[in-house]
Amino acid sequence: MKFALALAAAAIAATHLLAQAPLAITSTFPPANVGSAYSLALSASGGTPPYTWSAAGLLPPGLGLTPAGAIHGTPTLAGQFPFTVVVTDSRSASASQSVTMIVSSSSSTAGKLTITTSALAGGKVGQSYSQTLAAAGGTPPYQWMAGQGLPQGIGLDPSNGNLSGIPTSAGTFSFQIQVTDAAGNSASGSFSLAVTPGPLAITTVAPLFSGTVGVAYAQKFSASGGTPPYAWSITSGSTGGLMLDAASGALQGTPQSAATLSFTIAVTDAAGAKASQSFSIIIQAPTLVLATGAPLPSGTAGAAYNQKIAASATGGTPPYTWSASGLPPGLSFDPGSLALSGTPTAAGNFQLALKVADAAGQSASRNVPIVIAPASLTITTVRQLPAASLNTPFSASMIATGGAPPYNWSAVGLPAGLAIDPGSGVISGTPTAAGSFSPVVITVSDSSLNHYSDNFSMAVNLPALPDVTITGLPAAADPAQQYPLTITLASAYPADIAGQAILTFSPDSGPGDSTIAFASGGTMASFQIPAGTTTATADIPLAIQTGTASGVISISLRFQAGGVDITPSTAPSISATIPRAAPVITSTQVSRTSTSIIISVAGYSTSREVTQAVFTFGAASGQTLQTAATSITVDVSSLFAKWFGTSDLGGQFYLTQPFTVQGDPTLVIPVSVTLTNRIGPQTVNINP
Repeated sequence: MKFALALAAAAIAATHLLAQAPLAITSTFPPANVGSAYSLALSASGGTPPYTWSAAGLLPPGLGLTPAGAIHGTPTLAGQFPFTVVVTDSRSASASQSVTMIVSSSSSTAGKLTITTSALAGGKVGQSYSQTLAAAGGTPPYQWMAGQGLPQGIGLDPSNGNLSGIPTSAGTFSFQIQVTDAAGNSASGSFSLAVTPGPLAITTVAPLFSGTVGVAYAQKFSASGGTPPYAWSITSGSTGGLMLDAASGALQGTPQSAATLSFTIAVTDAAGAKASQSFSIIIQAPTLVLATGAPLPSGTAGAAYNQKIAASATGGTPPYTWSASGLPPGLSFDPGSLALSGTPTAAGNFQLALKVADAAGQSASRNVPIVIAPASLTITTVRQLPAASLNTPFSASMIATGGAPPYNWSAVGLPAGLAIDPGSGVISGTPTAAGSFSPVVITVSDSSLNHYSDNFSMAVNLPALPDVTITGLPAAADPAQQYPLTITLASAYPADIAGQAILTFSPDSGPGDSTIAFASGGTMASFQIPAGTTTATADIPLAIQTGTASGVISISLRFQAGGVDITPSTAPSISATIPRAAPVITSTQVSRTSTSIIISVAGYSTSREVTQAVFTFGAASGQTLQTAATSITVDVSSLFAKWFGTSDLGGQFYLTQPFTVQGDPTLVIPVSVTLTNRIGPQTVNINP
């Protein structure tokens, strides 16, 4: 319940605040006289009293403003004194009013300057108004001045006191009038001018401003008199697609064609009164405008020139026709592409007069500057010099134009072994270092001591790698063997070679064989071929361990010299095939418990398949076996298939087979084991 009451109280307070009138100053400011005591208590309304008063600007000399709102004192100087009065309430809200206080000079009773006009005739909105104020006494001629508050549209002529103009809004307007004579004496009076609504009339004055095709147009019509609000309409004629808003009287839109639009606008007020007026609008074709963009680049006398002028035309009536005059000698202008082309024959600063004309006869022109420089000394050779080959004779010629031959050449930054001939500009020699060389700074000087330098780039390439031979690995290799490799070049190479041998294995079946590797370990081995030699060397001799799974072993080579890959597009390689074969048993082992014999068999099957194991047994000396058979056959196909399907040890296996013995296991002697796959069997005697 307390919560609900608090909400209700807050709502009441909010309603009270919203209903409170805004703070406003309600005082008027009567004129004062020099030497006469003046006192005025300022007043305000709205806000939350008490009020505090202040002034911005200077009050008339001799007068002051207290915080309580009292202006008092004795003016000491005649004239008009503008200042701003500010009132602040207890909630810090404030309001202000601009004031121009009139202080008149004192004068004697006889012949005292006075305004004799006592009242002003009323006026009507939208109708011409004129009334001349009269004064007496003082020393003519008089000067008149009006304070704030004149009706909008009405002004006071300072020389003859005539109030005139056309008032634009109704109401009663109060203001001060001051007259000053030739002796500086002043008199003032308070006046009111009542302006009543006039008859309904359209106040927009013809002619309306012109429009342009394709450019948004807006014209707001206005009216006076009658009883607002007004409703607007077009009663006749054509507006060429422009739309009139009935509420605001705004005529707007984008004209689409040139024409003179004639139409009648009507306005109706809230009381049903109606006024109309005829208007016309001239819609003009858009003005032809010629715009230019980036300036033309400079040309050189004697050098071919071809450049399009960056220019465009807008407005007017297409199509456009282009022309140009004032061209540098030797150049011509293409009016279709706006291109300048040719070979200028004279140097200088030229102002090309570019002109465009439209189909309606409009034209526009712009000056386009172009500079033709004298022919200058330059090197015309492409900046990327021809490539050379290491330790191979090289020759290339530099070419220059302009200036005054003969030329003298020099170069900085050429590859070691190369030099430039000063007279001919031929770069020649045998490069002794490979790589990319930049910048190579080449300078040419002419007989007039002009010189030109530019940066060039040059590459010295390595020669192609000689044919490579790999030996040592037979085409059909045995499993579980190591083969040494020999890598030989057909001829010596002029730079040190760093190489890599990369081993890959493609098994016939199952996963890879991790036992296939280089002697140094892994599937990659490094080697070197020193410059001037033909045989590869390595820190650990190059050799291949073939593993125990059938498939193809491939070795490919890569070569680098001076940090550049020089491997042929078809890398040198060699391969060997490990064939499928019958299982190979490499060892057997027998162990016994009190009730069994355990036979362990180690070996490999390159085909990754063992389907059957046959074990034969005999009896110890003086003993016989009670079993009817002396051999036992075991189906091991699923066991080996599971093993070879997951092992990465190639074809290697280790089989452990237990046998239960009734009696003394030591009296049973394992004799042999035979392992079989689809290629064939292998039998070995079992070590006791």
